[in-house]
Amino acid sequence: MSLKWKDGYKIGHDEIDAQHKQLFSMVNDLLAATDTAGLTTGAMALFKYTREHFAHEEQLMRRINYPAMANHQAQHDSLISRLNEVAARIANETINREVLEAFLSDWLLNHIATTDTKLATYVRLNGESLQTSLATEQ
Repeated sequence: MSLKWKDGYKIGHDEIDAQHKQLFSMVNDLLAATDTAGLTTGAMALFKYTREHFAHEEQLMRRINYPAMANHQAQHDSLISRLNEVAARIANETINREVLEAFLSDWLLNHIATTDTKLATYVRLNGESLQTSLATEQ
């Protein structure tokens, strides 16, 4: 299985869209792993990058006082917990590849299409472009 990035997944912010595209690539690398060592390496890289990406989004949400931040952040926390479970299953060699594929595909596509798109819409409706919001954060 391979997840293909489509421009339709863009939320309207170049940096976040690039990060999402990178997440697609990393998920594909993990799913393409053929042994425990490859799965472990892929899972660790995905976990690290996901945490960095979530920190970036959460910084934006704090800056703009995003009203749905608690829910959005709870989804981030849930995914991090699930990625920890994946790592444990890889380590004890009980990972089910089909379950892993379904989980990663569902999370990546649904989180971007719903939760991240709502964030982007909120920023646009409140008179700020996402580009301006992040530029002033740095």
